[in-house]
Amino acid sequence: MCEHKDFEADVQVNRIEDVRRFSVDLQVRCIECSTLFQFVGLPDGVNINYPTRSIDGTEARMPIVPFGEEPTLVDGITGFNVKRVQ
Repeated sequence: MCEHKDFEADVQVNRIEDVRRFSVDLQVRCIECSTLFQFVGLPDGVNINYPTRSIDGTEARMPIVPFGEEPTLVDGITGFNVKRVQ
C-alpha cells in the first residue's frame, strides 16, 4: 500500500473573457502510485465567485483576482476574534 509521501500538482489558470474574471483549476496526484486526491469541504459545480470542486471531487475550481482588487482580512483591520464552533 502506498504511503502517499510525494505529490505533484497540476494547475491551470483560466481567463473567463465574457465576465473579465479568472479562475484556477487544481489537481493533486501521488507521484508513486498516481492516485488523484479529492478535495473535501467544497460544493460540487462551478461558480465564478466561490471555490467549488468537480463532481468526482478531484479538481478544485477557485476564482482569483489580481492582487489589490479584492479586500483582504488585514486591509484596515485592527484585530479579530476566533470562535470555536462544535
